[in-house]
Amino acid sequence: MKKILFFTYLPRHLKKVLPLINLLKRKTSLEYLLIIMTQEEKQLAEKYELNYCMLDEFTTVKRKYNYDLAWGIEPLINSIDILKPDLFIAIEVNYILRNAIRYCKQKSIPNLIIQHGTPNLKSLHAFAPFEGETFAAWGQFTKDFLIQNGVKESKIIVTGGMNFDRTLSIQRSKHELSKVLNIDPNKQWVLFTTQGVGAGNRPSLDEIRQGVKSATLRAMKCNNLQLIFQVHPDQSINDIKQFTDEIIDHKALIIKYEDTEELISVSDAMITFFSTTAIDAIILGKPLLLINLVDKLDYFPFIKMGAAYGAYKVEEINEFFEKINMNNENLKCMTQRAAEYVNYKNDGKALDRIKGIIYNKLGVSDFE
Repeated sequence: MKKILFFTYLPRHLKKVLPLINLLKRKTSLEYLLIIMTQEEKQLAEKYELNYCMLDEFTTVKRKYNYDLAWGIEPLINSIDILKPDLFIAIEVNYILRNAIRYCKQKSIPNLIIQHGTPNLKSLHAFAPFEGETFAAWGQFTKDFLIQNGVKESKIIVTGGMNFDRTLSIQRSKHELSKVLNIDPNKQWVLFTTQGVGAGNRPSLDEIRQGVKSATLRAMKCNNLQLIFQVHPDQSINDIKQFTDEIIDHKALIIKYEDTEELISVSDAMITFFSTTAIDAIILGKPLLLINLVDKLDYFPFIKMGAAYGAYKVEEINEFFEKINMNNENLKCMTQRAAEYVNYKNDGKALDRIKGIIYNKLGVSDFE
């Protein structure tokens, strides 16, 4: 029996690799091994009835805190030695994972990295140099970026994103969700997916404040519009409320709804800085505004392709609300092209293509 070792160190990583684990655990000729790092992942693993090991089981050294990456290097290497997998899979090549991949290379253990986030120069360290064997990329946009930054083309296989397979299949209705959120389904819903201060101070705290306040003020002027802030997993609701609460009777809804993609699917338009949720919006054909009040460095190709609106000044955030109802056929056409550029084919079969890579590496077939 061939053994596949999965490792994740964040809840959102585990969520994204979950469809693959569920698919592979039905294969009788394969055994999956899941190692996780945080207590939040443990809760998810138990919720979805996954067999797992905590990283702590592979060392006698006690971690200093829940998300102790420096501590994690030794037990992760130990786990590879002890479990002796036939294939190592991770959903990002960053932090301790680069050491694990290098170790797999030394031990001649096949490995596969599955794309988790959107590549950009501010987070280049999470993608390159790429020492792994194979990188499963969402689309041509990622492949072009990786090649431009020194990754060998032969290491990249364009598969589409498993997470976008689900986005394409969501069937939740606006009326259903309106009952859950207690808001009017007859209004236009503009969804703002937030982000905290990230690498390179992007977005900056001031940019977040300006973006949130400007959208909130503009939405107040539209009686037929509901502004919804979906707060990033790494932020708290109070991180956003501190800005919206400066505005009296703003009426914006600030939530941490469990399923961001569901929210996007029923919303009429979306705003973000450079969250990966922008790709979901493009795939679903939603009018999209990308806010960048710092410089002209765009993280996505969408604005240049004419598939999304850009706000480089606060005034342009206000203008977006006037464009939501415009029947822009050129925008729709370019949105479809952009969707295919960032997510291969958009046929809902990325999971099958990644499964094919795994079967090929392990020398197994669908008929076993």
